[in-house]
Parts: sequence; C-alpha cells; structure tokens
Amino acid sequence: MIPALTGGGLLPPGRHPATIAEIEDLFVERAPHADHRRRIFRAFQLYSELIGEIVASGTFWVNGGFCTYKEEPPEDIDLAVLVDPTLPLTGKDHEKLASLITLKGVQAMEPQVLAARLQPMGGLIDSFLIVAGVVAQEEYWDETWSKVKGPDGQLIPGAVKGYLEVSW
Repeated sequence: MIPALTGGGLLPPGRHPATIAEIEDLFVERAPHADHRRRIFRAFQLYSELIGEIVASGTFWVNGGFCTYKEEPPEDIDLAVLVDPTLPLTGKDHEKLASLITLKGVQAMEPQVLAARLQPMGGLIDSFLIVAGVVAQEEYWDETWSKVKGPDGQLIPGAVKGYLEVSW
C-alpha cells in the first residue's frame, strides 16, 4: 500500500512498493488535475503492456511530478525500467526497448530530425533503462529519484522524497 503523502504533497522518503491500480487511485482519481493525469496514466498502462511483451519480468521505479500533488499538473510520468540482464532478449527485443526509452541527442535521416530529447508515448513518458543488479546504476537512480525540485524546476538542497516500485 502506498503511504500517505506528506503535507507538501510528496511521498515520504524511500522506495515504496505499489500496484498500477494503487497508482491510479492515488495519483489519478484522488489527485488534483485528474482529467489531465488520466491521459498520462493511460499512456503508462499501454507503455507497461508494451514493455511486458518484450521483458517477461521486471520492475518500474515510478517518479516525477506525477507522483506528487503539486499545484501545476504533471507533464509526464518518470520511469526507470529495471531489466534483468540474464533474460534472453533478442536483437529485435533490444530494438523495441530502444524505441520505448527517452533518447537524448537524436538525429534521424528520414524524415530529417534533430532533437535534444525524444520521449516515448508522445512525450507522456520519460523513461530510462537500468540493468538490474548493477549497483552503481541502481544507486544513481535511487539518488536521482529521491531529489525534490521546487516550482521553478530547481533542486531543493537537502530535500528528499520517495518514489514507487512496481514489479511484474
């Protein structure tokens, strides 16, 4: 069960197990800007299905403004996708995964595109791939997901918050 939010509308520090249904209840149905959040959540549900078709089991670390009750509506939902390196993934599987993660410094030939950042699901998902069990990667994302940004988008020194963990 997801713990109660702090007075500032944040999850208490730590990684909290959750189900997709619990996320929908707390961060869509009971959250401010529910109609806006519902669209992001639908993208997350479809995204979860697509990842699940490629990777038989794994974990999402769910974070970002979506997991808060801030004054402004969230732009997207932030995900770290932890994938077990021992799973038998084909070259085609890796290609599909690449299309489902946030890409930076993208250049495409046809049509000609140059983008600083390209997010899946029409920008409703901000997703990063983590090799499960690689301590340095997990520690980096744990620390990153625990940081708190103010209304101006700048980090608040010393402030920490929690995030969610969904496994399948």
